[in-house]
Amino acid sequence: MSSFKKIAVFGAGAVGSFYGSILKKAGHDVTLVARGEHLRKINELQGLYIKSYKLGDFFVDIDAKSELEDGYDIIIISTKSKDTAFACSSVKKYLKEDGYVVSMQNGVDNYKIIAESFGKDSTVVCSVYVGLTVEPYGTVVHSAAGKLVVGGLTDKSKTKAKEFSNLFKHTGIECSEVDNIEEVAWKKLLWNVAFNPLSALLETTCGRLTKNEDSLHLMKMMINECVEAARTDGIYLDEKYKESVPFMIDGLEDYKTSMLQDIEKLRNPEVDGILLPVINRLEGKAYYCDSIYRALSFKYGKKFIYPPKLTVDVIVVNSKKQVLLIERKNKPYGWAIPGGFVDYGETVEQAAVRELLEETSIGISEKELKLLGIYSDPKRDPRGHTVSIVYYAYSDSKPLAADDAKSAKFFELSSLPDNVVFDHIKILNDLKILIK
Repeated sequence: MSSFKKIAVFGAGAVGSFYGSILKKAGHDVTLVARGEHLRKINELQGLYIKSYKLGDFFVDIDAKSELEDGYDIIIISTKSKDTAFACSSVKKYLKEDGYVVSMQNGVDNYKIIAESFGKDSTVVCSVYVGLTVEPYGTVVHSAAGKLVVGGLTDKSKTKAKEFSNLFKHTGIECSEVDNIEEVAWKKLLWNVAFNPLSALLETTCGRLTKNEDSLHLMKMMINECVEAARTDGIYLDEKYKESVPFMIDGLEDYKTSMLQDIEKLRNPEVDGILLPVINRLEGKAYYCDSIYRALSFKYGKKFIYPPKLTVDVIVVNSKKQVLLIERKNKPYGWAIPGGFVDYGETVEQAAVRELLEETSIGISEKELKLLGIYSDPKRDPRGHTVSIVYYAYSDSKPLAADDAKSAKFFELSSLPDNVVFDHIKILNDLKILIK
């Protein structure tokens, strides 16, 4: 077989775009099949930006289309589970006679659908262990891991899996082939079952799920059900591995799972491909997985109700025209204007007074608040989209840091600290213009 390959990636979101770009950079002829704004931006840029914690930042000149138009040696399918059958029908006539298809997807049923369409000898299974986001469109951010594990379902497809693994040599991406790829796929599903659905339902990161007793209990119960489901396929996962799954978050403590990323971009999360393999195999006895599945279906199944979070900030100005900032205890670390989230049932004015008192011990009345402006850039907060109503008030009271604040201090507007977080420099500049 020739070392040079003509490769198509069908369903090029974060995963497909990243690994497709790696293969293009390694010298292969790669075409991405993408859609929407991501496709438009790649075509506008005439390529794709990669920002990788491991490989550095670089630009890849790569083709992107809405559908295939040529024959390919390898077709990588990296769609959501619900689109697997459509992907197979869309790419079938473009696979060369001696070519093969790689399933680079979550779940344990997708590669079976592909094998039914292309045959087991032409199906390679690839489990992906990586932290990726598309942010903004046309750019893939690689924040954690990156390892690939591949395998085949027959002796012939195992040979093809070895060839596919070799394509990643000298790329900086670890790719290894195994004989027991179906067991590997179930192990990967354990992690997805544990983290993806709950992170989507609770709108939180991997690290917070593991650290909270209640969510950790739910994760363990769902993992137990996944282990039982694997046994119905003849896959027996050992106890030690099962117990380690909730703590497999090295480098992913602040990571938002792919399901949560989809929700934040107003796309339906991949609920079916992750939870239904467990629910269907246990036939009414997957109590935890089924409950979470139904909750997710109710919340996100038909219509998204996912508005930005509402916050308030209060700039305290003293008689010297200095402004009060707090040093944050939590990520993102740095200096910030005192403030926080508006609680359900309280007005924004009440929230502003409460947050200021909790973080600085400075008490003011609602009547003392003056509106500076409303700040709503979706990228203003790295933790997610927030809209902040920003007030200012005058006080010479001495601050005492508490709650989320490590310290509190007045600063000259002309001499602010270097590490001011969020969009608070912009806000303070707006205040500077106002009080002049």
